[in-house]
Amino acid sequence: MSYIYCSDDNHYKLIGNLQDLFEDLVIRPFQEHPWTQPWVDYVINTNHMYHREKILAQGRTNFSEPHNGLPPEDKVSLYCVYYLPMHLFSSYHIFTNYLTSISHKVVFIDFGCGPLTSGIAFWAAARQSDVIYLGIDSSQAMLDKAKEVNEYGPNRWYPFFSKFETIRNYSQLIQLLDNYIERGAKLQIIFNFCYFLASRTLDIHELYHNVLLEIVEKYYMHKISVVYQNPDPRRLSERRRLELHGKWRILKDNLEYECKISRFGSQITQSNIEQFRYDSLIDGSPHNPKVYFDILSNESPSFFQRSI
Repeated sequence: MSYIYCSDDNHYKLIGNLQDLFEDLVIRPFQEHPWTQPWVDYVINTNHMYHREKILAQGRTNFSEPHNGLPPEDKVSLYCVYYLPMHLFSSYHIFTNYLTSISHKVVFIDFGCGPLTSGIAFWAAARQSDVIYLGIDSSQAMLDKAKEVNEYGPNRWYPFFSKFETIRNYSQLIQLLDNYIERGAKLQIIFNFCYFLASRTLDIHELYHNVLLEIVEKYYMHKISVVYQNPDPRRLSERRRLELHGKWRILKDNLEYECKISRFGSQITQSNIEQFRYDSLIDGSPHNPKVYFDILSNESPSFFQRSI
C-alpha cells in the first residue's frame, strides 16, 4: 500500500493512513488549540509570516524555550503545520531517488529528528521492517511529539519503528549504538542531516571529532551513508550561504579527506538541487521549494543505484 503519492511533475500528496495521521496529530491540534492569551496574541492575531519568521525563525528556533509565553509544545505544533510537510516530502524525494539500495538491517541515525519527519519518509520509502531508529533532538517537546507520531504508526495498530530510541545529546549516541549493534551483524548505517546542520548552536568540530569519527572508525566494516539536506543556496548572500551550508562543507571535507579508515565520496554526480511540489496544510496553497542535498558513502560507485 502506498502512503505518499507523487505525480509525474514531483507533486507530492499524503494518501491513506498518513493523511489520517496528519489530520489527527497536526491539523486538528492546531485548529482546536485552546485560546490561551499567548496563543491569541501571537498566533491568532498574527499572520503566517510572523509565525514562520518570529516564532519559528524559519524552523531554526530553540524549541526548548518559550516565545512570549507560548510554551515549547505550541512552537512544535506550529512547526508541524508549516515545516513537517515540506521536510517530509523533501526527505522522501531524496530517499526514493538517490539513496543506495537497502539490503541489510538498517540503523537510521536522525540528527535533529524533530517530530519524526525523516523517520516517516524513510519508512515510507524503504519499506524496510528491520530498522533501528535513533532520533536525536535537543528539545524534549520535539522528542515527545516524535514518540507520539511513532506510536500512532502507519495505521494506528503498530508503530513505524518497533526499535525506536530518542536522546537529547548526541554524545550519548556511541553507547546507544553499542547496545543495538550485534557483533558480526551486517548493517547499513545512515546518518541523516535534514535541515540540522544550519543550527546556530551546533559545534560541528565537536560533532565530528567526538562522535562521528569514533563511530566510523569503530563500524567502518559496515555500509555507511551520510544524507544532507538544506535550502537551495543559489539566491542567498554569501553570508547566508555560509551560515546554512558552511558546517556541511566542514563535515564533508573531514569525511572525504581526513577519515583514513573508511573512505567516503559523494555519490551525486549531477545537480545537487531538486525541486518538488506540495500543498499547504493551512489553506491548500501550492508550494514549490528547492532543496540542496548531498549523499556521501563509503561504498564504491558501482554500488550506487537510482532507486531505493
